[in-house]
Amino acid sequence: MKQLILWSFVGLLLLSCNGNKTISEEEKSQVVDALNEIMELDQKYAGIASNELREKHGNQKAWEIFKKQRDSIGLLNKNRIKELYSKYGYLGEQKVGEDAATDFWVVIQHADNDIPFQQEMLKAMETEIAKGSKDKYHYAMLEDRINVNLNKPQRFGSQFTYNDLGQAIPKNGLVDSTAVDSLRKAHSMPDFIEYYNQMTEMHFEMNKQLFLDKGITEPQLYGN
Repeated sequence: MKQLILWSFVGLLLLSCNGNKTISEEEKSQVVDALNEIMELDQKYAGIASNELREKHGNQKAWEIFKKQRDSIGLLNKNRIKELYSKYGYLGEQKVGEDAATDFWVVIQHADNDIPFQQEMLKAMETEIAKGSKDKYHYAMLEDRINVNLNKPQRFGSQFTYNDLGQAIPKNGLVDSTAVDSLRKAHSMPDFIEYYNQMTEMHFEMNKQLFLDKGITEPQLYGN
């Protein structure tokens, strides 16, 4: 699985689903190339503003410039994904292979300004899974993302933020904390505490001096 940096009703009327359409080998090659190009753009703007941009404009202005660029690229990518979906249906691993399917999904996951589109794609993923797709992991990630965007709790706990101690915590909480690990296991996701401790450690290392200044000398892990 790729290591990725993770970020209207009128529009949905254009998405006439061609889920059963087959793709020729020539079309598949062209679609995969297009998805690779889309992914390169997505990942270019999935992190933070470059050092060069921050040095030139300062942190706040650099973030404003970067966010504007990121939002523009996100809209462009989303529209290209909508066009592909309208023509070919949901591009899961059974149509384009695992890597290209992930490229297709990532743009949907990042389309937070278009929740109806995300919801439409979640339904399409349900259909794909019913037809034999093994990609329950990305389905769970998208479901959680939609619920967070709707200010609802999550079932799988895939979307997180950090508390004042630097611990990863689930955004908007969990629907059922007692069931989260069984749900995660059924969707090919790592153990909840293991995952949240990994995110906590990464966050500490990326912001180590900030935590040291607050008197926090090590990651505040769960279970310790």
